[in-house]
Order: sequence, then C-alpha cells, then structure tokens
Amino acid sequence: MEMSNCHRDEMTRTRKKEMSRFDIRNIFKFLEDPEHPSVGPHLHLLRLTGQWHPNDSIRIRLKLVVFFVIVLLFSSQYVKCFMGIEINSLLLILQYAPFHMGIIKTIFFQKDYSKWKELIGYMSSTERRQLNEDKSEVEQVMDSYIKRGRRVTYFFWALAFFSNFTIFSEPYQKNQTVENGTDVYVKIFNFFTPFNQDVPPGYYVSMAIQTVLGHIVSAYVVAWDTIVVSTMIFFAGQLKISRIYCVRVIETGSAEQSHRNIVMCHRFHGSLVKYQKLFNSLISSVMFVYLVVVSVNLDVCIIQLSQLKDDLAALVASLVFVVACLIQLLIFYWYGSQVTEESVLVSYGIFESDWFKTDAKLLKEVLLLQLATSKRLVFRAGPFNEMSLTTFVAILRSSYSFYTLLNETK
Repeated sequence: MEMSNCHRDEMTRTRKKEMSRFDIRNIFKFLEDPEHPSVGPHLHLLRLTGQWHPNDSIRIRLKLVVFFVIVLLFSSQYVKCFMGIEINSLLLILQYAPFHMGIIKTIFFQKDYSKWKELIGYMSSTERRQLNEDKSEVEQVMDSYIKRGRRVTYFFWALAFFSNFTIFSEPYQKNQTVENGTDVYVKIFNFFTPFNQDVPPGYYVSMAIQTVLGHIVSAYVVAWDTIVVSTMIFFAGQLKISRIYCVRVIETGSAEQSHRNIVMCHRFHGSLVKYQKLFNSLISSVMFVYLVVVSVNLDVCIIQLSQLKDDLAALVASLVFVVACLIQLLIFYWYGSQVTEESVLVSYGIFESDWFKTDAKLLKEVLLLQLATSKRLVFRAGPFNEMSLTTFVAILRSSYSFYTLLNETK
C-alpha cells in the first residue's frame, strides 16, 4: 500500500511538472471548449465561417447566404472561362486551385453535415468519458495528442495567413506596361462583374472584392483541413489508448473481471474501426480531388517558376505558395500514415499483458481479441490512392520528373 501511494504521488508530481511547462493551449485558452477537448478551436472556426451550425440563427443564415454568393461568383469564373474560351482565366483557375478547393470542401461538409456531427459527438464523448474515468496513462496519452493537434492547427493557421499575404500582394507586383504602352493588370480570380475590372478604378474595386472573398474561402479551406488533421491525430492517439487497454486486459486472479476487460476492449476498438470508416468515407472523395488539384497546381507553378528570370518578388511568392501546398499535403499524409502504423501496433498490447496466466477458456477470448485488434486501418484519397508517405514521395517524384522534362524540352 505504501509503495502504491508513493507511485501515485510520483505520478501526481510528474503531471504537475508537465502542466507547468509551456502549453500553447494556455495562450489560446479562449478557443478551448471542455465539451470538445480535441476539436474545440476547430469548431470555433467552423462556427465563424458558418459551416458548423448546431443551432439555427439569423447570423448563421447570413453566413450561409455569403457562402452561396461566393459559390455563384466562383461559378461565374468557370462560365467565363469555358464560354469565352479564355486561356488566361483557365490559368488563373489552375494557379489558384487550392482556393477553389475551399468551395468543394465546404459543399461536401454541408452535404454530410449530420455525419460530421455524429463523428464529432463520438470523439468528444469518448474523450470526456476517458478524462472522467482514467487519470493515469490514458490521460497522459490524450494530453500529448491534443497538444500535438494544437501545434499543427496553429501552425496551419499561421501558414495560411502568411500565404494569403504573399498571394494577394503578388498581382500588384506583376502589374506592368507592355511595349505598346498598354497597362496590364493582373487578377487572382476572374469573377463576373457588372463593371470593367481590367483597368482602374474597376480593377481596384474588383481586387478589393477578390481579397475579401479570398480570405473567406481561405478560412473555409483552413477550417476543413485542420479539423481533418486533428481527427487523424485523434484516431492515432485513441489507437495508442486501445493498446493500453489491451495491456491491462488480464486481471490476475479474477477471470470474471478479465472477461469484462476483454469485452470492453472489443467494444472500444470496434467503435474506433466503425468511426474510422465513417471518417474515411467523409474525406476520401475530397482528398482525391485535392490530390489531383495539388498535382496540377504544382505543375503550373513549376512552369511559372521556370519562366521567371529577374522578378525576385514573384519568384519568392511562387516558391512560398508551392512550399505551402507541399506542407499542407505532407501533413495529411504524415498523420494518415501514423494512424495506419498505430493500428497494426494495437494487438501488440495483448502480448504485453499477462495472457500466459489465464486458463484455456479465457485464452480463447484473448486470441479472438488479438485477431480483432490486428486490423490495419488506412485512409484513402479515392478508391486507389492510400494516404501514406509513399504516395507523397511519388507525388514529389512525378513533379520533379515534370520539371526535368520541361527543362529538357526548352
């Protein structure tokens, strides 16, 4: 008993020491939500953009109206591109395709809103229950992956902010006067407007509208991306917790308690598998479109980089945009791989338990649990592309091959 108390005191001191360290959650405490330990800040951003609306209100309806206006404006760009067969408009669409993905992501989110609500409800209820019931190793794992999620989230937000700054300042740097004295004004989006947006003052009015709407669409993109990454981190962390449960599954001297532990492990891991499949179905189509868009976007940016010579500002802006796209894709595929790796390690917890101390009847249940927890979980971008680091490296190789081919054909 004395040893147990000493161990408990040591764990308490360790936890207090860890809590006293720098925690980014203390800086952005106003974004935290005890009802949603993992996704609190993401729900704040989703609510700000009108995508998360558990309660219907006038403010939410106005935000949805803004979204529909943005959809119409972006659709007008496609109409102008294909009806007028404007090559410049097509190049603008390809160059700033990640912004257009914000529309697609938001449409899919609203289409599957009830499923997203169910998934987020499962995540939050699971974490609240674990925080109330288990104050030992499980709490440490949860605290660790929530901190990791916050670091990734706020890094993502900062990256989007600085990328937007370079993107929306780039057109002004490219404005020029050609040989015949004609002024060329560069735009980001080629929306339909009732005024001439090719020359001032209409150009500056159009750019002001594009900048405002561009930031809103960027918020759509960041809100969807960060909640997806945070959910991946949640599954990776909960799979670690599932392994902890497997290690504890055998209660020496109590076959009945061991049986209850095995049942609990089955149910817990089964629920993780169920909601991982649900989550995969929510993001698979979007990630496939995103994979194609980013691949094409990288090729377009590579063409532009190869054509830039003495324009240092435009070169830096293009490089920042390319790097931002690659980092964004890497984060998705990194944590997708992490979930897969953690899923195959869950069953290892069975071998770390006291399974050899059980009788033959209970050992059969342990073997069934080992088979159930050995399931490999993967996320897919479409029906064929597995979200893994191998796929990410293949994208880099194909982009590099395109760049070398372009150089050889000059």
